[in-house]
Amino acid sequence: MSRVDIGKNATFNCTITGGPVDSVVWRKDMRFLPSNPRITFPTSTLLHLSTALRQDAGMYQCFAHRDYLVNQASAQLEIGDVAPRFKITFPEKIIRSGSFVSLMCVATGNPAPQIKWTMDGIWPLSTRPGVLVSTYLSNHGEVFSYVNITSVDVTDSGVYMCEAFNDAGRTVHARRLNVFGNLFIRPLNNLSALSGEGFSVLCPFGGYPFDRIVWKRGM
Repeated sequence: MSRVDIGKNATFNCTITGGPVDSVVWRKDMRFLPSNPRITFPTSTLLHLSTALRQDAGMYQCFAHRDYLVNQASAQLEIGDVAPRFKITFPEKIIRSGSFVSLMCVATGNPAPQIKWTMDGIWPLSTRPGVLVSTYLSNHGEVFSYVNITSVDVTDSGVYMCEAFNDAGRTVHARRLNVFGNLFIRPLNNLSALSGEGFSVLCPFGGYPFDRIVWKRGM
């Protein structure tokens, strides 16, 4: 059994003893395996797989033919889990009310990661007309996820975060969407923390421009 991570290379060697052979045939999961841009045969007894994808997992077999005799060997290829990582993320934006805005994250991983969006820690995002969250998986195993707002409002301003996660781990990306308009602060939820441990809290404000953020306790 062989194990390789997504994006890595793998080589199978069909070692033959006992004299010359007429032909060597390679199969994957009992189906004939032709060469393609990622699968090559440097020699008849070598199979090279480059830039492994999740669908490359399976049983690889080589069949050695001589006259009426056939011998075969097999090896199982497993594709290892890979924690998500972002290939493309969105920057901080400053826009005016009524504008169209699109925020995009593109993530890879194995298994293909799920992506969840929050705004100032609120999930799910607003479902009002004109706000659309869409996610799809490309043919190359990349997960594209968008937040599109047809006509942005000052109430849409805040910190937007996309979180990509799978069984191997998680990663997050967060940036502000600043919309010109009057400043406001969303209500803060109650917090619980363990004594001696740290905690963090986001100031859920909107509007732009702003000069500074001031925190107070016990007021």
